[in-house]
Amino acid sequence: MYKYNRRRKTGPVSILFLVLFSSSIVGLSVLSYLDRGKFWDMLPYFCIPIIALSLILVIFNLVRHSSIGFIFITFFIIFGIGLVLSSLFGPYALKREASRSYGSKDYNSAISSYEMLLYHYPGSRHADESLKNISFAYYYDNQNIKALSSFNEAIDADIIDPRELQVKQILSDIYFRLAESHAAGKEYGHAADDYRSSVDLLKQVKTGFPDTNEAFIAAYKIPQYLFYASQNYIKSENWEDAIVVLEEIVSEYAESDFQKDAADELEDAYLDLASELGSRSEYEDAVSWFAKYLERNPAVKRNYLLDLKISQVFKGAPPGLIKEFADSYYSGRAYHEAVFLYTILIEFNPEYLEVTMPPLVDSKIFLARSSLYNETLQPKRGRYIELEGESLLVFKNDTDFLMTAYLKGATGSYIIHTEAGESTEAQIESGGYELLIEFDAADLLPFFGDRIYDEKRTYTETFKIEEPE
Repeated sequence: MYKYNRRRKTGPVSILFLVLFSSSIVGLSVLSYLDRGKFWDMLPYFCIPIIALSLILVIFNLVRHSSIGFIFITFFIIFGIGLVLSSLFGPYALKREASRSYGSKDYNSAISSYEMLLYHYPGSRHADESLKNISFAYYYDNQNIKALSSFNEAIDADIIDPRELQVKQILSDIYFRLAESHAAGKEYGHAADDYRSSVDLLKQVKTGFPDTNEAFIAAYKIPQYLFYASQNYIKSENWEDAIVVLEEIVSEYAESDFQKDAADELEDAYLDLASELGSRSEYEDAVSWFAKYLERNPAVKRNYLLDLKISQVFKGAPPGLIKEFADSYYSGRAYHEAVFLYTILIEFNPEYLEVTMPPLVDSKIFLARSSLYNETLQPKRGRYIELEGESLLVFKNDTDFLMTAYLKGATGSYIIHTEAGESTEAQIESGGYELLIEFDAADLLPFFGDRIYDEKRTYTETFKIEEPE
């Protein structure tokens, strides 16, 4: 029997696909050199249709007894291998492995796979999702520095929306963890900054999601974290930022458990900052911050430590500057502050006694009127003296404490000191006065009363402390 076995010529369609498939191999080779991530992403999209078309062309050409069919068999094998490799290697395989580990909470393994994907295939279509997932994996694995960096990178690339509640919570928690770590390592400045960053995000949760449980929790955490920040600023001797934070707690979170402690710390911070500035001869700022300390604690009592701070602030300060602050308080009827500063002014600049005496005595008398005191009665007139328009006062101090008399009258003011167990004479203009007697013992009430001192007369003012029965 005769068989017809003549080979057919290769058709133009086969030649066209031969060129296309060859070009695909060349194009994929170039892409693998330029961007391996995109190469592995594109490989399945090339392999699947080329495998299908190669199979069709193999059958078509072998039926027609065209030898080009064997070439398409080669393409079928090459792209079949490529399809298999794309599922075993490259970004897809890494992403699949990372997702499996992430789902089973094996974050360390997931991180390893995601890191390989992002390092070797940054241009892959799986890179964005990997960057997002590795950010959460770092957080759950407590790798806080990497988590923060990864979240910021993902936010900058618009992969993660920073407005989401979960993202704000996680970032706040990351900053808190970093703050705790810095504090444990005695990196107090960094710790304080991270606490404040955590607070900023908690504030966004509180205002942006007001009806959620997260907002309620944030409202509790904010003053707590602010207080932690202030403590770390204080430890790093960053008084300015410590004061900013403490003032916020005191003014904004009056109901917080940390408000009272913050108020106490704020007074100390004012004082420490004033002392530091005074030691650097920055007296204007030093006195200004000390004045803020006085405003919070106007009736402060002197002690050894406070006296050291006072010396650093005021000893070298221009007396005119101190007087300016004292006069300002006096004119504003802040008499406690005025008395304190006038007293300091005289202490370090005795030559200012005369000019300072009237407002100082006036302030003292005003405070005495509104405070508890022992009433003192008008003394009897004593012997006659030849002093035209004047009276002679004799202050007898029958106590164990230094006694200071403050006299305010229509014609003048006087300050008279008498040592314990001694007497002091003073000539003053005759007339009506208010008399205040104070002792240098904090637990003793002062004496206060009105006086009329007649011309050319002597008056003996005797003061003693009655022993309790």
